[in-house]
Amino acid sequence: MRWTSCGRVSPSTVAERAVPLASVIGTSYIGGRVLSGAVEPGTELRDLDFEDCRIEGATLELSVWRRCALDSCTLVGVNLSRASLIDVRLADCTMRDSKAQAVRWSGVRAGGLAPRSVTFEACRLDYGSFAETDVRGMRFVRCSLVEADFGGADARAVEFVDCDLSGARFTGADLRGALVVGATGLGLDVREARTAGLRVDPGGALALVDALGVQVVDGPGVGDRSVEGDGSVGERDR
Repeated sequence: MRWTSCGRVSPSTVAERAVPLASVIGTSYIGGRVLSGAVEPGTELRDLDFEDCRIEGATLELSVWRRCALDSCTLVGVNLSRASLIDVRLADCTMRDSKAQAVRWSGVRAGGLAPRSVTFEACRLDYGSFAETDVRGMRFVRCSLVEADFGGADARAVEFVDCDLSGARFTGADLRGALVVGATGLGLDVREARTAGLRVDPGGALALVDALGVQVVDGPGVGDRSVEGDGSVGERDR
């Protein structure tokens, strides 16, 4: 039976029915369960498959995930900051209202035939590294990605919706077919990434133009000056 989320539940309700996350360490499979609780920093979760699970309010900071798989799982209110992800497979997962700062995502890969490996909603993903990582089809909604590094990432068809991208780096990234809507702090230089088919809203388009050093002007006097052949600005011939 597949787990169906019915919205947020109170912490007391979760505590009554949840399986302590620490208790599944050492097992190989868990399906259709609610998991909660905390693990000690440095705890390693190894060779463990989660299917149709909901991980709620768990503290996983500085944990180590090795050869794990999460299929159709939901993570809510989780702290995954500074975790180490090593050969972790994600398929059709959602993480919301969570914190995963300073995480190196290069050990994550998409799994199965799911159209999307993971959707992040209202998460703090600041200072994370997606560099040289296959993040195709990932979706970021209302997330903070301050100083995140997407350098060299395969980010085709990635979606950034209402995200803070202040200081995020995209040098060498493949952003073909990606979507950027309602983003703040976008500083992408399109000369340094593959951007064919990149879709942006008007605000994003202005940010891209600004990154190129081009000014968009509108108003009185716009037509009074022209750019000469040598690049200097002179009076327009009348």
